[in-house]
Parts: sequence; structure tokens; C-alpha cells
Amino acid sequence: MVGEIVAADYYSSELAANKGVLEGLKSGVDQNTIFFQPAPQKALNYLKNMPNIPDRMSWRPVKAKIAKSNEWGFTTGPFVSSIIGMGKSYGEYLTIWKRNRKGKWKVAYRAEIKHPQGSSEEGISFVSPENQKFIMQRSKARLSQREEIITSTDRLMGTVLRADNRVGYDEFLADDSRLLFSGFSPVLGKKNIQNFLVKNKIDIKTTPVGVDRSLSGELAFSYGDAQVIKDNLVQNFYYLRVWELNPEYKWNVLVEMLFEK
Repeated sequence: MVGEIVAADYYSSELAANKGVLEGLKSGVDQNTIFFQPAPQKALNYLKNMPNIPDRMSWRPVKAKIAKSNEWGFTTGPFVSSIIGMGKSYGEYLTIWKRNRKGKWKVAYRAEIKHPQGSSEEGISFVSPENQKFIMQRSKARLSQREEIITSTDRLMGTVLRADNRVGYDEFLADDSRLLFSGFSPVLGKKNIQNFLVKNKIDIKTTPVGVDRSLSGELAFSYGDAQVIKDNLVQNFYYLRVWELNPEYKWNVLVEMLFEK
């Protein structure tokens, strides 16, 4: 199951390498796709206006997961880009995938951060669910209620972060969570993330704006506004989070990405 979105991700990267970056970024995009550049905007409008994209770009997923409903998933990993006559740039991307009514995988959301060094991360984690049993909710009211749960959970995390970042990240991060913070290489694992924030004297405050959730309900996505306080300087950021409902029916953050507005 998860191999489908991994294959779609690799296909887009191969197109970027062989047919041009614009073609690669267009792959999998439809009228609903949102790119964060850095503000969220319709991808087709962004790409139509001939954005200042690099001459070369490639990426590869190192972490991917798919929902039981087999219509929602995410991929994330490093990318390398370059402009002719200039050096290479490095970073990380996060893509949320959704299957459309015709059964084809489409990019729902895509965002990137940059950092100064190439990725040295080893290993991959591509995860399909152990079983595909779930209760299909068809009522629009019920689906809306399920999304409100994610909004409420994200808002609660933001409330706890305002009181104490250490407690907030300890309470809501998964043990194998992944932090993608603009300007830094990926930070992997709850303890390493907590140590990273303390070491760099970073304090984060967040407010949710939008959410999305799989039909099976156990994977979700949220994004919103963040204030990042570092060295007593307040900066305005966007944040993105991928959530998973664990076996104890508690929501945990699998991936958090933060980048400047």
C-alpha cells in the first residue's frame, strides 16, 4: 500500500531530473493542491506564473506512511537543488497525498525547508497499516466533527506550548517523531527534539488554521501560524504537523515542519 505513494514520489523526482523541475513539480498536482511558498496557495496558480524554481532538483522519501483507508498518506525526505552558476542547496520536503475519485494519487499539500548541509540520514521507514479494518464515515456532519477533533487537539497542543514548550513536546510528540526546522538538519526522535529546542533556546507558540484527516481516521494533518522565539527575537513562522492516533487513542505528532513567513 505505502509503496504506491513512495512510487508516485520517486516518479515526480525522476521527472524533475529528466524532464525539468517544473514538470516534476506539476506531477500529481490538481486544482486542489496547496503549495506553501511560503504562504499556502493553489499549486496550479503558483506554477502557472513561472516561479523562481531551481534549474535542477531531486528528492527522495525516507519516511512514508499510508492510512488504512488507502486514500491518504505522506512522504518526507531530503532534496537537493541547484541554479546554474551557483552552488547546491539542501533541504527537506513534506508531501501529503490523497487518492482522487479515479483512484489516482494526487498531492494535497507540499512544503519545503532549507538547511546548509546535505542529508547524511541512513535508513528508510515506509509503513503500511497492519490491517485495513475501519468504520467508513459518509456523513458530512460526522466527517466535519472528526476534523474538528484534530483542530481541538492541535489547539490544545498550542495552549500547552504557550505554558511550557518542554511539557508540550513531551506530551504530544511520538517517540519516533521528526522535526524539520528551517536552517537546521532534521532532528529525529522525541528526546533529540527536546534537547535541540533547549540547546538552541527556541520557544514555539502555535495557532491552528487548517486541518485534513484520512477517511479511516488514524492519520491527519494540520497547519497554522507560529511564533518562534530564539535569542529573545520573535519571528513569524508557518507550521505543519502530521498526526497519528496511537493504540491508546491518543494523538501524537509524527512530523512537524516550521519555516519562516
